[in-house]
Formats: sequence, structure tokens, C-alpha cells
Amino acid sequence: MVAKLAVGADVLVVRPLREQDAFLQLLTAANISFRYKPIMRIVPITEPLAAVERIRDLILQFAQFDKAIFISANAAELAIQWLDEYWPMLPEVQLFAVGQQTGMMLKEYGAEVLSPQGQQNTEGLLKEMPQLQNLADKSVIIFRGAGGRATLADTLTSRGAMVTYCDLYRRVIDPVSLVQARAEDCRCLVAHSGELLQAMGPISNKATMLVVPSERVAEIGHDLGYKHLVVAESALPESMFRAVQQALG
Repeated sequence: MVAKLAVGADVLVVRPLREQDAFLQLLTAANISFRYKPIMRIVPITEPLAAVERIRDLILQFAQFDKAIFISANAAELAIQWLDEYWPMLPEVQLFAVGQQTGMMLKEYGAEVLSPQGQQNTEGLLKEMPQLQNLADKSVIIFRGAGGRATLADTLTSRGAMVTYCDLYRRVIDPVSLVQARAEDCRCLVAHSGELLQAMGPISNKATMLVVPSERVAEIGHDLGYKHLVVAESALPESMFRAVQQALG
């Protein structure tokens, strides 16, 4: 997607492709020119057979868990597909979503879900949710993408929980889009995750502004040489849009 609107306000967005992207719609409505290079694809796990069988086994065991945490909208979307197939009525498992967007997806499915109201990330979930503080003898399943951060599981384990991962998808870097994105000269780079930012590599234009959704991703940006950063209040489209407006001045 390319918008050719306001001259000289070039923004580069590199997150995975989405059918209806509210963030890009906000940029378009504000006449901010942007280029969209989705350098990463979200690929549902469909092989090897052992990995698919593990997902199915965990879904069948879903009622045995005390709590379930959905890391992302992608995790929620795929988990809902699996749960809908094997559980016409969800068992009494307490559900948590890392962010409001993920939570809304689960609520639209008809599930009751808790999510942090402040920080829309893992750290916010761990800090804000009283239900996740004392977890002695509690079992927790985490729906996520393969190879995600261990911060959540490590912290829950330290609080007494027995944690199980259910990996539902993989993040795959598209080498062609990555080369194209690295060749772009933009005033503002928008990176919604640390993994996307690391894939882009060290800064090439010292004047480029970087917009990120959290202090953790900002630290990665500093390590890559970015000197001009704006940290959004959250990864929500409205928050990231306001951060872009701030970055462009």
C-alpha cells in the first residue's frame, strides 16, 4: 500500500500485512504520505505433523488449565479457530489478553477476557493483573508465536505457576521486502516490535525518526544507533498514530 499525499512527510511502516489496518487508515486520513513494506509474514503452524498434533492435544486439554494468556491478535485469531472446533462452549478457564486489540477479538468471539488498561504489553499484564500475582499450583497456557520472549513465562513461573506454551504460528522475514525496506530513505520509521526493528538492522540515515510502541523496543533502537525516537503510549493504532504526528512535528 502506498499513499502519495503530503510531500516530505514520508513514513515507512514495516509490520506484517493486515487485511484492514486501522493504523494505515489513520495515516491516509491525515494526508501523511507513507510507504508500506511488510518485511514479516505470520504463518500458521501446519507442519510438521508433530507440531500440529501438539496444538490439538493442548486444545483438547484446555479445560485442565486454570488460566490462558493470548499474546497477540494473531494468537487469538488462530486459537479461536482451534477452540471453536473442539469446544462448542468454552470451559471455565480465566482468559487474559496482552493488549486491548487482542482482548476485543476474544470478546467478539463471546469470551470474557481481562487485559491491562495501562501498558498494552507483557510488562503491563504482569504488573496490572492481580489475578496473575499469586499463582501457586496454578496451570497457565500461553498462546503465542514460536520463539517469542520468555519474560512472561519466566515471571509466571517465579510466581508459582506451571506454564505451558502453545505455539500457533511462526514469524517469517521476507528477504525481498526486507531489502526493499532497507533501501528506503524515510523521515520516520515505524516499528511495532523489536523483532521488526532488529531485522531492519542499524540505522543508515542518522536523521531518521523512529516510532516504537514501548520502552523495551526503544532500547533496541538505541542499540541500533537511532538518536531520534518517539515512544507511543501503546501499540494501539491511535497511540502509534499520535506518536507519528509527534515525530513529524
